[in-house]
Amino acid sequence: MYQRVDDERRMTDNEACEHYPNSYILIRRDSMYGEIGSVLYVGDNMGELISLSMTLNESICGIVEGLNHRRSLGGVVVGG
Repeated sequence: MYQRVDDERRMTDNEACEHYPNSYILIRRDSMYGEIGSVLYVGDNMGELISLSMTLNESICGIVEGLNHRRSLGGVVVGG
């Protein structure tokens, strides 16, 4: 399930990961290669956010994992 972030906070990928540690985050990026953007939606299922991003009329969107979803650091498994 996902929910819209009403205030569309502007932040970097790392800030979004820290602010929403248990979620996947859909971000509208400022540029193709930039790390700064506006958070549009947060959810607990990456697949749902991918489907949602395909239906939005946004030019550049990305999905970022919250800190608690990141399980690997350079090929070394941290948790499972």
